[in-house]
Amino acid sequence: MQSGKGKIAGNKRRPSDHPSMRGVWIFAATALIATATIAAMRLAPETPGLTTNIQQAVKPYASSPLQPTPDVPQSWQEIPVRYGDTLGTLLDSRGLYGSTVKAAIQSNVKAQDLIELTPGKTLRYRLDKENQLLELVYARNPTESIHLFKGDDGRYRIDVETRDMQTRYAFVTGTIDQSLFISGQEAGLSDPLIMRLTEIFGWDIDFATSLRKGDTFSVIHEEKYWLGQKIADGPILAAEFVNQGKVYRAIGIPDHQQRLQYFTPEGRSVRRPFLRTPVHYSRISSRYGARKHPISKRWSSHFGVDYAAPTGTPIRATSSGRVIFRGRKGGYGNAIILQHGGDLSTLYGHMSRFRPGISLGSYIEQGQIIGYVGQTGLATGPHLHYELRKHGHHQNPLTYPFPKATTMAEDQRTEFQTLLTQWSPRLDLMTGSRVQLARNP
Repeated sequence: MQSGKGKIAGNKRRPSDHPSMRGVWIFAATALIATATIAAMRLAPETPGLTTNIQQAVKPYASSPLQPTPDVPQSWQEIPVRYGDTLGTLLDSRGLYGSTVKAAIQSNVKAQDLIELTPGKTLRYRLDKENQLLELVYARNPTESIHLFKGDDGRYRIDVETRDMQTRYAFVTGTIDQSLFISGQEAGLSDPLIMRLTEIFGWDIDFATSLRKGDTFSVIHEEKYWLGQKIADGPILAAEFVNQGKVYRAIGIPDHQQRLQYFTPEGRSVRRPFLRTPVHYSRISSRYGARKHPISKRWSSHFGVDYAAPTGTPIRATSSGRVIFRGRKGGYGNAIILQHGGDLSTLYGHMSRFRPGISLGSYIEQGQIIGYVGQTGLATGPHLHYELRKHGHHQNPLTYPFPKATTMAEDQRTEFQTLLTQWSPRLDLMTGSRVQLARNP
C-alpha cells in the first residue's frame, strides 16, 4: 500500500492535465480567437486610417538599419600618460591636435597643466560623429579637473571643474627590508607618496646609496573621499625618516600660494640649493675618481657620478639655473649643462632625449625634469652621467659641502608652531619612542 501511494504521488497530475481543465482551456482559447476576429471585422470598415497609422508607426523601426547615424557623441576613450608625453604628442598621434585645439590651449592660462602632463595620470576624451575632438578631461588633482570642450559655435573652450571632497588623515609607518619602494608599498603608501617622501628628504638622504635595512619611515598624509569612497591620496602633512640611526623630521606648512613647504622642527627649510641625486630609484654604477673605462679599457679619471636606471627614467635638475648647453657633446652623447649662479654648474650626459620645451637660455627650477635616461655617446648601458663643476673645475657631487638651508619667514612662525604642536606628538606615537631629533645639517 505504501509503495502504491508513493507511485500515485509521483505521477500526480498538474491542474492543466485534468480532462475537465483541458476543456476549459480549449474553450477559452477558441472564444478569444473568435472575439479578436469579430473585433477586426468591425474596426476595418469604420476606421480606414488604422492600417495606415500602424504601417507608419512600424516603418521607421523596420528600416532603422538604413537610417543615418544619430547626431550623438562617441563613447569616452582613455590615454595613459607616460614619461615624456605631452598633450600635443598624444593628440597629434591620433590626428586630433588641430590648429583650433592648439590655439585654445596656448591662449588660455587655465590650460597650463595640460601642457605639462603628469606621468601616471589619464586623459579622457571623446569624439563627435565626424571623428573630431568634442571634449577632453584631465584630472589635475582629486578635486580639480581641466575640461576642454567644443561649443555650439565650433570654438574650443576650457573650464576648471571642482568638487568638494571629504578629507581624512592616514598614519603610515614602515621599516626598510628590501627597498624603500617595496617597503613603502607594503606599509600602504602609493607610488606618488613614496616619490614625494624621497623628494622631502632628498636634500639630506641619498636614496641611491644611503639606505640600510632597518631604516624606518613614518608618514601622516591626507586622503580624499567622495561619497564615502577613497578617491585619491592627499599631500604629506608631516613625516619622519630614520636613516642609519639619524632622525630627520619635516612638517608641512602652506605658502602664500597654498603649496606645502617643509621645515625641520627647528624651523629650517628641508630644501637645499642642490638635490643629492638627480634620478629617483637608481643606483650608482660608477663613482667620482679613477676607474677603468668600460669601453676604452684604460684607466682614467672619472669626473662625475654615474646613476644606472632604465631608459626613459626622468632626470631632474639638482638646482635652479639656466641652460647654457643643450645638444650633442662628444662622448657625453645628448647632454645638458646648467649654470647655477656665478660659480657652480652641472652636466647631465647620455640622455635618450630632452624634455620638450627646453632650449638654450631656458630657466630651470630645482627638481624640474630636463630629460630622460639613455645611453647615447660612449655608454655600455642606460645611465645618467652627472657632473658638478665650480669655476669650471670638477667637484665630487657626493661629498661637496653645499650651503645650508634657509629659515622660514617671520610671518609663518605662528602657524608653523601650531602645526608642529599638532603633528609632532603623533609622529612620536607612531615611532614608538621619543627620540632626540638630529639637527638636519
